[in-house]
Amino acid sequence: RSLNPRHHPWRTTRMRVRAPDPLSEPATPPEARQDDAAKTDHHSPPYQVAQRGALYELRIYGGYYVTRAGYAKNREHGLAALMGYVEGGNEEAKTFPATQPLVMRYKDSEENDGGFTKTMELSLGANVVNPPAPTTLNVCVAAAGGELLAVIGFEGIATPEMAMKYRELLTRAVETDGLSVATPNEFRLATYGQLYSLKPRLNELMLKVKLPGGA
Repeated sequence: RSLNPRHHPWRTTRMRVRAPDPLSEPATPPEARQDDAAKTDHHSPPYQVAQRGALYELRIYGGYYVTRAGYAKNREHGLAALMGYVEGGNEEAKTFPATQPLVMRYKDSEENDGGFTKTMELSLGANVVNPPAPTTLNVCVAAAGGELLAVIGFEGIATPEMAMKYRELLTRAVETDGLSVATPNEFRLATYGQLYSLKPRLNELMLKVKLPGGA
């Protein structure tokens, strides 16, 4: 796979077409398939599988750097900001390799109106130390990882109904297993594959969890 940022899996020639937000647009509901594991490489966020069950798996993530951007209704605005950074929009004009997945973080609105505060991020790849500050607007660099995540995978586009279904399903499953959700007002969606591909995309819904007695 080319490491040329112009060949980034999230960069296409159809950037004028609005990217679908998995929490705002409908799709045919897929079935959960934990056996269809995500394809990753050494540039993907590092993790080890601590436990794998019929419904979900527990992953211990190591530390890594991401570029992160907020967005509201249109996910493409956040994606454009991320691509600006990885294609050289930083103080060193440094480019970064193509990485997957694209991770969206959702935090329940403080108004309890069913809405979310949304950010998205891409890993900056393996062996990145002290990444340069961005010169691109509306984007930042942040340290990520160092946590235990419960992960359930499914194919297609995650509609609001399906995302909530899997969030509730995963929450019940980890609590049944004696774990607890560390941040009950947050969840993540990781998406693999090109945005405009006709092939089914693999998604993973993630919850940060803690062991019994954990802080």
